Amino acid sequence: MTLTTKQKEVFNCYRHENPKILICSGAKRAGKTFVLNLIFLTHIARYKNMGLSFIIGGAIQSSIRRNILDDLEKILGKELRLDKSNAVEIFGNKVYCFDGANADSWKKARGFTAAGALLNEATALHDTFIKEVISRCSYEGARVFMDTNPENPAHTVKKDYIDKTGQKLKNGQLNIKAFHFTLFDNDKLDLEYVESIVASTPSGMFTDRDIYGRWVAAEGVVYKDFNQKVHYIDSIENINFKSYFAGVDWGYEHFGSIVVIGEDDENNFYLLNEIARQHEEIDFWVDEAKKIKTQYGNILFYCDTARPEHIQRFRKEGIRAKNADKAVLSGIEVVAKLFKQNRLFVYRKEVERFKEEIFMYVWNEKTGEPVKQFDDVLDALRYAIYTESKDNAIEFLK
Repeated sequence: MTLTTKQKEVFNCYRHENPKILICSGAKRAGKTFVLNLIFLTHIARYKNMGLSFIIGGAIQSSIRRNILDDLEKILGKELRLDKSNAVEIFGNKVYCFDGANADSWKKARGFTAAGALLNEATALHDTFIKEVISRCSYEGARVFMDTNPENPAHTVKKDYIDKTGQKLKNGQLNIKAFHFTLFDNDKLDLEYVESIVASTPSGMFTDRDIYGRWVAAEGVVYKDFNQKVHYIDSIENINFKSYFAGVDWGYEHFGSIVVIGEDDENNFYLLNEIARQHEEIDFWVDEAKKIKTQYGNILFYCDTARPEHIQRFRKEGIRAKNADKAVLSGIEVVAKLFKQNRLFVYRKEVERFKEEIFMYVWNEKTGEPVKQFDDVLDALRYAIYTESKDNAIEFLK
């Protein structure tokens, strides 16, 4: 098992400086999580067969399994099965796995003393959970290890911990040490892979955060890589479409919308049709969906989950309505990446509202999410493409 230069730097810090809180922050695929997983195991081994408690914290149980336990199994060479209390025995100690994304998640960590904790994807964890876990690590020699991708620079993980790197206790003990990772710190990655990731990552915030690991605020237009000269097309006659699907954003005072997307035999995507109207009841949208079904076949409609009664009505009318995954930043990143890769195009003559929204859809610099204006067609587009990408992930890779 060989470590990158950056990972060795982190490991040496643990061995020689031994900070109370050790943080790895920065770009995706940079090697942050793996080195902390290895350090966490090393830390547990120091207390071998002492029957102590340790904590693994993650957003949800599935992410703990994917990001932490799978790695630990590979390092240890054995399967790790959780018991009914979501705990597993490692080196004669009990390691408890807690999901910490919700406001009341901190309650899971109270009531016992821990000798160490590993917090995965810290910005996805609730602040009270992080603080509770740290307070629980009161056994002599206890240490806390934390990895995170960057978000808004005002995030509590950055302000309360990362910005305090180098802080020492009165006795001279290093309290907090934070390491910053970029994608290029992972010198084990194939160079062509790195080049491809850099080239396909959307401009602006996504490049700053995902490639360079910077804590930057979102600002300006959301889809910075949309280019009118490239992404608008005026003919679809010579395109070989292999499938179609639709996205639905319910509305009344604001625009409701249905969009139709086609995928060609080279896994490129096309916004083919847009219906965007205000002050329309569900009967109107049922009729429009039926027209789309007549033209494109019995395709899937990925629907805004805000109006479950409308989804049920679609289904009663024989329309294949499915709940959309409405994740905002993840969904925007997928759509933005397709624009960056020149794999998402817009059939110019069949859209009107899109032409307004694409340059008016901007980031709220304070919240780090888009301003809730000029987003109706773009929301429908995001629901459809992001949910389809999750259901058919391989087709979205290129």
